[in-house]
Amino acid sequence: MSMCSALLLAGCNKTSQQDQTVSKEQKSTAQKATEQRDSSCLQIMVAMHTINQNSKIEDLNQINEKLKNCVPSLKNEEQLKLIDASTTMYQRFLKQDYTDKTARAFEAFGYAVLDQKQRDPKKVIQSQKKLFDQLSPRDQYLIQHEGQAYIELLYQGEGMFTYRRQPNYLVDVFSKALPADQKEFLSRMAKDNQDIFYNDGALAVSWKELTERALFWEKFIQKYPKSYFINDAKLLFNEYRYFIFFGLDNTPVSNEYAPNTWFDPDALQQIRFLSTQSQSSLAKPAQQFLKFIATPVDERNKQFKIDLTDENGQKKSTYQIVHEQLEQLLKFDSPWNTEVYRDCHIDAVCIDTN
Repeated sequence: MSMCSALLLAGCNKTSQQDQTVSKEQKSTAQKATEQRDSSCLQIMVAMHTINQNSKIEDLNQINEKLKNCVPSLKNEEQLKLIDASTTMYQRFLKQDYTDKTARAFEAFGYAVLDQKQRDPKKVIQSQKKLFDQLSPRDQYLIQHEGQAYIELLYQGEGMFTYRRQPNYLVDVFSKALPADQKEFLSRMAKDNQDIFYNDGALAVSWKELTERALFWEKFIQKYPKSYFINDAKLLFNEYRYFIFFGLDNTPVSNEYAPNTWFDPDALQQIRFLSTQSQSSLAKPAQQFLKFIATPVDERNKQFKIDLTDENGQKKSTYQIVHEQLEQLLKFDSPWNTEVYRDCHIDAVCIDTN
């Protein structure tokens, strides 16, 4: 081998060794960064558990920023644990311990917000300072920071307000890093729950919207039968399905469900539409419903065996009897017949309220 070749080979070996050294240093640096991030992510859960009703908005903001950075690097099982932890974190942050005096003040402040055209709490603070001063210190703090860290003062209907975490929180912080089914669940829930679903014993959405929601969840169940959120998807489908045919006390489909009696025209239009949707499981109950309301009452009473008195011996109303007949026909359970009610209309996830 010539001297030139030997020098070239020595140079190549030296370059190769340098490259390997640089590569090891890069791997070491990357590994340290990963370890630091993993350690920081593990500490988030501890920090979340320290949040309570005395914490500040800045505390939430710091945790939420860390969550956005950490969530993509975590396994889905860990991501889901953090979703649950974030929900209980906000519940603790928003928890209120009212006295009779502060409860009355909060109620009065809520009515003042309702009386204001824009329903803007900040403007009520300016226009009714004396009323604002009667609120508890925590109410004052939360209302002053409303709109920050996903905190919202929500009108629930019937003159009542409550604090909540805005539904788009889970979409912004978690959704991008989640599997398709979980991402779709959270995105749809956040969309549907921007506004309230009930108001003063009535539906706060149109019959068309109600039908569209039921069809969406039916397709979701078919598309993702093993989804982490499958049980809540089924709960939502069953709930919307029930309301399509029964409505609520102050938005009934009908009072008597009988020939030549009043029906809400929009509700009836949607049920007729569903009766034509052969690909949907809602077609059959819609067809049964239309046949039921066309059947004379005397004939129906012979067909369905219903107790005409309640457990206290009181005579049932026509409204009660017809509801029981319909439930027997359609085999639908009322959403209220449950020991533990999961509220699926306040956030992007369902929450036990009992």
